Amino acid sequence: MENQKKRVMFTFDEASLKSLQKLKEDGGFPSMAEAVRRSLQINKALREQSAKGFTEIVVKNPSTGEERVMVIPELTNGS
Repeated sequence: MENQKKRVMFTFDEASLKSLQKLKEDGGFPSMAEAVRRSLQINKALREQSAKGFTEIVVKNPSTGEERVMVIPELTNGS
């Protein structure tokens, strides 16, 4: 399949736009569009794992060895 690009326009309320701008800055993304693209890729990966029955994410601080389990409600509601 050919990689065709399409232009999409979103309308954000002020709080959502600030959140997207912060995501762009904190993530070091070159643009808000890239922040959205990467977020969609992460969401897709999480949903694929959820479909296989994996609904919790374990994060670990390598410096301390401390682990935390993150439960994402959208992944536990039948995807």
